[in-house]
Amino acid sequence: HYLGGARTAGVEAYNTDIGWLSFTLENLLAGSAKAVEEDGFTRLKLKVGHDDPNIDIARLAAVRKRVGSSVRIAIDGNGKWDLPTCQRFCAAAKDLDIYWFEEPLWYDDVTSHARLARNTSIPIALGEQLYTVDAFRSFIDAGAVAYVQPDVTRLGGITEYIQVADLALAHRLPVVPHAGEMSQVHVHLSYWHPASTILEYIPWIKDHFEEPIHVRDGVYKRPELPGASTTPLAESFARYGKAVK
Repeated sequence: HYLGGARTAGVEAYNTDIGWLSFTLENLLAGSAKAVEEDGFTRLKLKVGHDDPNIDIARLAAVRKRVGSSVRIAIDGNGKWDLPTCQRFCAAAKDLDIYWFEEPLWYDDVTSHARLARNTSIPIALGEQLYTVDAFRSFIDAGAVAYVQPDVTRLGGITEYIQVADLALAHRLPVVPHAGEMSQVHVHLSYWHPASTILEYIPWIKDHFEEPIHVRDGVYKRPELPGASTTPLAESFARYGKAVK
């Protein structure tokens, strides 16, 4: 099981699904509170990237006040801002205890990520838009990333994912996979690889697989079936899939 055997006692989940940029502040606060108080999450990720970064600062401050100091809050910019905007934002956010700033800048810009990393105490996370181990090496060698976020579906398979994870481990950097809609295979890999103890939670299609992901008290349940837990339910495949000729 677990694509090689489990090496960690538990993989913590961080909930991205409550933090979309399009949510009103009221919905953002309600979703964050529910995730923590009812669903047991201790990690949240919120999107940032308004034209006026002060709006994001106010939203983050409100969520921090609502969920308290013990909840770890990461943020994700999806590459929307330039370097000066990110620098000003990070200076304004320094007292909000941000766990990481994901994709603050344009995805391929190694130099600007490295400059930002040297300019702020907020760790930089990235990787979902990188497609080869060589691209990850460029960011790691430049000191431009602290949390490494490979995705099997972006890298084109498990072999290159493992190469990226091993590269991160060799530099003593944590691996926090980008889950997207295919969390199942990343649950296996996160339990197996020693650099991984945290994994993104986005539940959009989880119930369409024979072994859906399951999070309890903020921790992923370990998979029990062989394989990658990506076998679709027959009824889901019949409803949404296209016949293969």
